[in-house]
Amino acid sequence: MDPEFITSADWREIGNLLHFYWFVLLFAIGFGFNFLMAHAIIPSLIGTRHLPEGVGKSRRLFYMGALVSLGLVLFFLLRIVQEAHILKSVWERWWI
Repeated sequence: MDPEFITSADWREIGNLLHFYWFVLLFAIGFGFNFLMAHAIIPSLIGTRHLPEGVGKSRRLFYMGALVSLGLVLFFLLRIVQEAHILKSVWERWWI
């Protein structure tokens, strides 16, 4: 079973699929950074008095950033599933 010939339209769709993978990576890193800042670093710095107590309210912004990033990760994962049909048209056994 040989793969089919890849046309320029197929390459464009494969490029779009790869862009979605990169977006997942980017927003997963953004989620990790925002959640770590809000849940660990800022409370630790407030507890050791390296930051004033008033900075604790800014944690909400980091939690919102983490929530938005997580939503975008899920969105782009859904887009990857939707765009993966190109793999089936080029190579029929793409689960191996």
